[in-house]
Amino acid sequence: MKRRRSALDPDLILSELAKTSSKWLDIKVFAQVESTNDLAVKRLSETPDDEVFAITADEQIKGRGRLQREWHSPFGAGIALSVAVPTKLFSCEVSAIPLLVGIAANNCLKNLGANAKLKWPNDLMIETDSAELKKIGGILVQRQGDHVVIGIGLNTDLQVDELPTEIATSLSLINIETSRESLIADLLVQLEAVTKLDSNKWLPLYLAVSSTLNTQVSVTRQSESIVMGKAIGVLESGELLLDTETGRIEITSGDVLQVRPSQP
Repeated sequence: MKRRRSALDPDLILSELAKTSSKWLDIKVFAQVESTNDLAVKRLSETPDDEVFAITADEQIKGRGRLQREWHSPFGAGIALSVAVPTKLFSCEVSAIPLLVGIAANNCLKNLGANAKLKWPNDLMIETDSAELKKIGGILVQRQGDHVVIGIGLNTDLQVDELPTEIATSLSLINIETSRESLIADLLVQLEAVTKLDSNKWLPLYLAVSSTLNTQVSVTRQSESIVMGKAIGVLESGELLLDTETGRIEITSGDVLQVRPSQP
């Protein structure tokens, strides 16, 4: 059964942006798409330039997370936002951009009063009253020539029966009400702000909201190998530094399968 939810109002997004000093005003709103990231990539290939533009949709039926996982966004129940940004606008290493996007999205959630955390490398988490971590969104950054296409998915109004997993949640389930238009506008504002952060500034910000740092983790890498150890740091490149039984290693990409407090 399809719940009755309101469609996005493009004019309201622009009016929210007009309250800020943001220059990122090129945003197109669709009712339904397969993938906002795919649409952004297609537009880049047709009109390559130095412009920043954004694409969002009320419903995304073939969205992707990391490792080609599906990310379905029911109509009106979440945010599916893709932003194409020239890499030269960022002050950090290109490989660290996904972590800066995490900082931006985390700032938006904190602005709403959520106890938001970041699980390396791309999960947006909420810490509940019982100290349990629930996933509320994710990030997928694709390099396309001189641009990155930044995909952000956020659960805003998903109900319990619509959640993809037991560890997921939504803003409405933690009693936070906000308009999707104002949240999209804030995401654009926060993304624009983090482009100016170099490693001296973004690293402390990231570490302060990391749910992964100083915990014992099990990381599945693309080679399907599993590495276990204590997460002891994040590098300027965005890599996760693990202290394992065989020594310190740097994880470039992988899926953090298990996170638990480190034993003293």
